[in-house]
Parts: sequence; C-alpha cells; structure tokens
Amino acid sequence: MTLDTVISGCATYYFDEQGLDAQRVAMLGHCLDDLDTLLPDVPEEAGGYFVRLRALAGALLETSRQG
Repeated sequence: MTLDTVISGCATYYFDEQGLDAQRVAMLGHCLDDLDTLLPDVPEEAGGYFVRLRALAGALLETSRQG
C-alpha cells in the first residue's frame, strides 16, 4: 500500500469512529517515520503534497494521543 492510501484510510476511520485504535496509531507512526526518511529526497514539485500528507498523519496521531 502507498503512504497516502494508509493515511487516508486512517483519516476515514478516525472520522467514522471518532478515534483511532492501537493498530492504526501504530500504522500512522510507521508512516510518519517513512515520510521523515523520504521527504528530503522527494522532488520539489511533489514536496508540498508529501508535507501536507505528513501534517495530516501527525495531526491524526496527536489527536489520538490526547483523547
């Protein structure tokens, strides 16, 4: 699966269930690690997309840890 597929699936689950389960929290953590590794090598024209994707994953993860 691609990073954007996993992250958008987690976002859909979050909005449907008003939260994330432990499996999805772990998946988001792995996605953030992958994005942090990949972002420096992403071409400039695609960089904005992946920065926003990382922001979405980070926000979902942060929200799930607060509640």
